[in-house]
Amino acid sequence: MLIIDNYAYTNRLSKTNPVLKTGLVLISLLLTTTVNNNYINTGIMVLMVFLTIKVAGIPLKNYIKVLSIPLGFLILSMVTILLSISKEDIFIMGFRLFNIYIGITPESIFQSIRLFTRTMGALCSTFFLGLTTPLNHIIKVLKKIGVPNTIIEIIVLVYRFIFIFLEEANEIYNAQNIRFGYLNIKNSYKSISLLIRSLFIRVLLKYQDMVVALECKLYNGEFKIGD
Repeated sequence: MLIIDNYAYTNRLSKTNPVLKTGLVLISLLLTTTVNNNYINTGIMVLMVFLTIKVAGIPLKNYIKVLSIPLGFLILSMVTILLSISKEDIFIMGFRLFNIYIGITPESIFQSIRLFTRTMGALCSTFFLGLTTPLNHIIKVLKKIGVPNTIIEIIVLVYRFIFIFLEEANEIYNAQNIRFGYLNIKNSYKSISLLIRSLFIRVLLKYQDMVVALECKLYNGEFKIGD
């Protein structure tokens, strides 16, 4: 089970009204995407981290682990914005490379800070909802606000196939690891290529099994998602 899905069912806020949590997150996302105020975005980020860790009881170590991947992409984006190139030395900090200057300007610092606060506010808000609210509760909220069933069904299918993908990948990886498939770099490259190929085939087979199961249950093109 994914760490996010695990905590969604076991945290202290799992049984709290999902409409309230979803509403809070939507308001936070609206503010972070429309208001260019670093203080407001920082306040939203701090609030969501506090609610997730202190109120919901998500361990800090695991929370940082969940945030690490999107945070890595955010840092790379900040670096590309922070560094500028010019033919003239207009930077407060920088260096010369051949006939050009590479450095940091006050405007790039401001843009990087704004990107960080806005993105982190939105990320922390999204992860608050994901870590504290089970998928079936989110689906009920989506149905209440009138989201079309087609979109809800796509969400359910994508959610299901994420688990299928990760389960199959984990089984193949464990089987390879037991046979010393990752003992050295050469074996690792070979094992990864085999893993990708086998994973593609096994996911297709799982999809065919799901289609057969749906046909046995007289599937008519619409999932019946209960309230």
